[in-house]
Amino acid sequence: MASDNEIRMAIKQGNQVIADFQQHSSGRLNLWTSIVTLSRNYVITVEAQKRVGTGITTAIVCHLPFDQYSDDDYQQVLMSFQKKWDIPVLCHAFSRRRLANLRAQYGSRIIRDDIVRRYK
Repeated sequence: MASDNEIRMAIKQGNQVIADFQQHSSGRLNLWTSIVTLSRNYVITVEAQKRVGTGITTAIVCHLPFDQYSDDDYQQVLMSFQKKWDIPVLCHAFSRRRLANLRAQYGSRIIRDDIVRRYK
């Protein structure tokens, strides 16, 4: 649904956020993504786990509104960040079926959900 120009701009702006965040953080980077139905946004966040201690710092890379970006557009933006920065994507908001499909396409080293566990 988004135009090619809108997708390119989201990727460009997100890469600028990640570059700035990486410059000012000292930990290993991960992308963290969620689908927020209440605000009707796809949200992509970058996080850094501190090398010393247990803290995690984060920065929101982008919000992509449901009415402007399709699921495929969202996946294109997300995976372009992963490819440029070569960092794992944490997807614990996704269904098991979607995770399996993404892992089959990109590999389990890239598509992760094992960092945060869900307990029932």
